[in-house]
Amino acid sequence: MELKSLKKKYKSKGFAAGCSREVIEQGAEMLGWPLDEVLQKTINAMRDCEARVASEMEKN
Repeated sequence: MELKSLKKKYKSKGFAAGCSREVIEQGAEMLGWPLDEVLQKTINAMRDCEARVASEMEKN
């Protein structure tokens, strides 16, 4: 997923409905990072561990 797509979906209440946007935004503020930076870092982190997660899911 690209940042542009995530930002568009982020506005939809149905996307990641269990996640609190308020908590995410407060966390970004506490870090002193713009929300876009937090979202991009999250995308990057998920990409970095994608193969490992897929491998673990195959075991189950």
